[in-house]
Amino acid sequence: MKYMRDRAWMEISLDAIEENYNRIKHDIGKSRIMAVVKANAYGLGASCLSLFLEKLGCDFFAVACIEEAMELRDAGVKADILTLGPVLPEHLEIAADNNIVTNVISIEHAEALSKEAQRLGKAIRCHIKADSGLGRFGIVLEGRESEAVKDALYIASLPGLKTEGVFTHYTAAELPVGDEFNRHQIGLFDRFAEALKDNGLSLIKHSASSFFTSVYPECHNDYVRVASLLLGIEPPAIRGTHCVPSVQLKTRIYQIKDIERGMPVSYGPICHTLRKTRVAVLPIGYADGLRRTIQTKASFIVNGSFAPIIGKMCMDYVMLDVTDCKAGVGDEVIVIGRSGELRQEIWDMADIYGSTVGEVPSVITPRVPRFYMKSGEIVGRMD
Repeated sequence: MKYMRDRAWMEISLDAIEENYNRIKHDIGKSRIMAVVKANAYGLGASCLSLFLEKLGCDFFAVACIEEAMELRDAGVKADILTLGPVLPEHLEIAADNNIVTNVISIEHAEALSKEAQRLGKAIRCHIKADSGLGRFGIVLEGRESEAVKDALYIASLPGLKTEGVFTHYTAAELPVGDEFNRHQIGLFDRFAEALKDNGLSLIKHSASSFFTSVYPECHNDYVRVASLLLGIEPPAIRGTHCVPSVQLKTRIYQIKDIERGMPVSYGPICHTLRKTRVAVLPIGYADGLRRTIQTKASFIVNGSFAPIIGKMCMDYVMLDVTDCKAGVGDEVIVIGRSGELRQEIWDMADIYGSTVGEVPSVITPRVPRFYMKSGEIVGRMD
């Protein structure tokens, strides 16, 4: 296994994820945790982490699609699983037979599922999706609240559908300018769910993502749908639960060379040295999932110092300027993570990318092995 930690690898702290689970559980009171493990748990390993979270008491998971749901079932996950994307009628039998919950996004989708369910003599569990402002899947609420209630009541009346929940997905407008819109979305969904209850349809409610779980406790509802907060990749919010970082992405120095002033480095060349420079060659590149856009912006941590990327990032390699660092061949380099007092977390890299925290680990490619750590020791590896 050691050879798998001599090029580039990721370490995922189960201790941190357990701490995050317990922090969230404490902070949400009577609400419960729905762990969102779509996109292979943002690249951290959905099957392994779901089994781990299930042992901690998590009783509901959310994924993007039926394929991801079946991966969890095949891995032995027994808890409820919700597909955040709609199950197509042709996949209804698989979902029903494997106790997978789908969302219903429209009257047309509901009618198609109902027709197929009746043909098969089966019933499918479902949650009704409401669009409170994201403009993606779901029954539009804005400007048609009464009609939306009628739509939902009709969907719940269709044979073959076991309507158990209602949910939405907020857009998470940035604070402080987005606070008014965020609260508008919360109110819109709450009125919709309350109207359904007034009409005799009392359903499980969930709407809060990681950001809303931290910042808006009034929308915790029955479940909070958390991914980045639980997985340890969410930046600290202005209030509420703060997560413990769980991910470290590491590589090693394969070669160090001294290059004279005015010499080119890497492709292009887009870079020439401005002084006599010590260059370290690292065996990690864009084929491992790093974005080339960071090549003129990012630094990595080498023995307690930041060393900037120099020149273009290659498919399999990146060069650092280690002139001002203590560095040697074979030394460990922190791409994402912590070394002494220095930290470069996933949210820091997301800022450099100009992206979101979910993208950073999700695009790390399979050739980077993932190791699960407990009390500083390797206890497993993502297959």
